Amino acid sequence: MANTKVTHSAQSDSSNGQRSADSNKMQRKWEIHPGRNKFYCNGRCVSSPDYGGFLCCMGLIIVTGGLFFAFDCPYLAVHVNPVIPVIGGLLFIFIIGCLLQTTFIDPGIIPRATLPEALETDRLFQLENQNQENQNGSGYAAPRFKEVEIKGRTFKLSYCQTCQMYRPPRASHCSRCNNCVERFDHHCPMVGNCIGRRNYRYFYLFVTSTAIMCCYVLGCNIAVIVLRAMDTDVGEAFKKSVASLIEGIVCLGSLASVGGLSCYHSMLVAREMTTNEDIKGTYNEKKFKNHTNPYSQGNCIQNCCFVLCSPRLPSLLDRRGFVDPADEENQGVQISNSVRV
Repeated sequence: MANTKVTHSAQSDSSNGQRSADSNKMQRKWEIHPGRNKFYCNGRCVSSPDYGGFLCCMGLIIVTGGLFFAFDCPYLAVHVNPVIPVIGGLLFIFIIGCLLQTTFIDPGIIPRATLPEALETDRLFQLENQNQENQNGSGYAAPRFKEVEIKGRTFKLSYCQTCQMYRPPRASHCSRCNNCVERFDHHCPMVGNCIGRRNYRYFYLFVTSTAIMCCYVLGCNIAVIVLRAMDTDVGEAFKKSVASLIEGIVCLGSLASVGGLSCYHSMLVAREMTTNEDIKGTYNEKKFKNHTNPYSQGNCIQNCCFVLCSPRLPSLLDRRGFVDPADEENQGVQISNSVRV
């Protein structure tokens, strides 16, 4: 018995010494975030793990814009109007700003349930399921969901096994980032982030302004070639406008995808819907009897104002807060799954 007590005392002393050593270097919460997101600038910026698409997208915009400002703008400023480079520059800055906002803003990540919250949710579910089994007399386990009513329509809140909580309405779990996201629209590898409640407007403005920029650059390319062809022959005009031809090809290819995406999301904004809801047919009258959209503001103008102009809600993640060692122990945080940059 004495040996047992001594051993226990030694173990507790070593654990206390470890805790005191850990407390000297406080960790921030973004360092132990359980999802696959990457954090930058000491947790101020967050993106998904796949940033290759963002780099390609940014590189394509910068290269195409550089060719446009280096070769077309000087010619058009002299032969047409000096306002043309100014308009192009404003569009270019706006596109870069929207892309950076979309990529590095928290899209609306919902924090995972703490261990006490998860245990309480599980206890209530087991109790409810046991009562149903006693009433029905069968061993069948009921599916795990909750029902909520929003403006007269009933929605089922699915239980997320990863985040250990019932997902709020319109939220969904992104398998790429391994997080539940508020008002989840889709995961976009092109910008390297999920598109959710907090960055959807920037994604929409980025796509729309990029489509406008493509049309603008394409029109300027045609104008340059036509004006040069009026001074010389057509073959010579094409030889002098190699950069314009490259820009035109890139803009045509981009417009084929970005233009359609802009039109599609314009429809979604006007109806106050998400891509996820549209694909699932959440408001499809053929699938559901009560197909009304409870989130619609009444008409397309009010929906556009609500989606694009309403204040941006604060992040639910306290990314830069310090981790309490006691909370970390109780919540069973898995530091091995964190991503540090």
